[in-house]
Amino acid sequence: MAPESFNLLTSTVHDIQQLFDRSELTAESLVAQVLDQVEKHNRKGLCLGALISVAPRQKLLEQAQLLDQERAAGKARSPLHGIPFIVKDAIATDPELGMGTTAGSWALVDSRPHGNAPTVQKLLDAGGILIGKASLTVRSAVGVSAGFGIVSLGVETDGSIVSPASRAALYAMKPTIGTVSMDGVVPVSKSLDSVGAMARSPADLAVVVEMLQATGPNHDERLSQLMTQKWDGLRIGFVDETIWQLPESLCTTNDEALSQMRKEYHSVMNILADSGAHVEYPVALPLGAKIWPDTGNIMSYEFQPAFNRYLETLDSSPVRNLKELVDWNRQHADKELPKEHPSQSYLENALKCNIPATENAKTLASLRKLAGPDGIDKILKLYQLDAIASLADSPISSVASAAGYPVATMPLGVLDLNGRPFGISMTTGKHQEKKLFQIMSAWETLGPRQPPPTLEEEVNQAQV
Repeated sequence: MAPESFNLLTSTVHDIQQLFDRSELTAESLVAQVLDQVEKHNRKGLCLGALISVAPRQKLLEQAQLLDQERAAGKARSPLHGIPFIVKDAIATDPELGMGTTAGSWALVDSRPHGNAPTVQKLLDAGGILIGKASLTVRSAVGVSAGFGIVSLGVETDGSIVSPASRAALYAMKPTIGTVSMDGVVPVSKSLDSVGAMARSPADLAVVVEMLQATGPNHDERLSQLMTQKWDGLRIGFVDETIWQLPESLCTTNDEALSQMRKEYHSVMNILADSGAHVEYPVALPLGAKIWPDTGNIMSYEFQPAFNRYLETLDSSPVRNLKELVDWNRQHADKELPKEHPSQSYLENALKCNIPATENAKTLASLRKLAGPDGIDKILKLYQLDAIASLADSPISSVASAAGYPVATMPLGVLDLNGRPFGISMTTGKHQEKKLFQIMSAWETLGPRQPPPTLEEEVNQAQV
């Protein structure tokens, strides 16, 4: 039986480690509860559907028992020792773990990676317990909120980490591009992709990001030491939310929801100013309309060679290049091209892409300059800011991705309309993750953690 202080939906890594230390909880009992939760709420036909695959129960319990024995012998490996985690199914895992790596494609169900991606191996070496592989949608974040894992690894090209996390009341970060190994990751764009993480607290997120960016589990504590929970001296710029929003094609506008988010956005500015932070409003950044056409061209140019290189690393695969994947999808249209998603135009356009290498290099350099030195860096310097903020439902992840800079998200509120959480995202300069962690640590002091989601035994098919 779990102790009264333990809540599978809200307990953080720190909370759980304290229970481990007091012998009030074991990794084995924790894993058993997590697997029961997955079985109850991730079944076929339920709307959560956050996990594509789950590791065999007996394997996980045996691993947890081993980690409990290590702890009893005084050999806890790291703050993640005995902590269940999940990873996006675009990150390779060794077939011996009992899960596939599909990137959501039926064509890759029987593919066999050579082993774990370095990012996965780091967390396993640190004592983490990999529960399952998450879907490639907003439901990847729901897995953490629903208690299928305490932290999660994701992959973001533009928004795929911070956007789902903002809708699941989580903290999340996509680090500076190039600072985390992308080996063993199904790619979209080598210039825009990065592995990042989602967690329930800034401290938990810092632990994971440290491991991703370090050479091993014995990382230094430089990020953890920034968890001061103080606003004094922090300087944050906020963009104009009336012009910084997503187009209707990406996010249907609801006036009631938009009004509430904007009200909370301005309210938090006042709260930060009263708490000792300097607030600058409004500040300007390149709008999404200036970013998206070039990022689209870069993705079209870079996807095919990057994807083909990934396939070449596999021990076996039904498809060995993008052309074979496109043909496989056509031959298995009942699975891969159903009536609700009948197009594979992105893959076909990438296959036909004839952009010259010199043009792509020029486009990338121009994009980096627009979003970085002429965008984020310029505003940070002009107002002497630590970070630039926007509502998460905005192009801020696009600008950060174009610059190659880190971006993070944190909970802001819950919509009265439908109970869906929404967040605020911030970006800063290259290699300045520490600034975002300082802010997230202070952010946690603004109020109690948002309540866990209500998980019904029976739920409808609505999108989470």
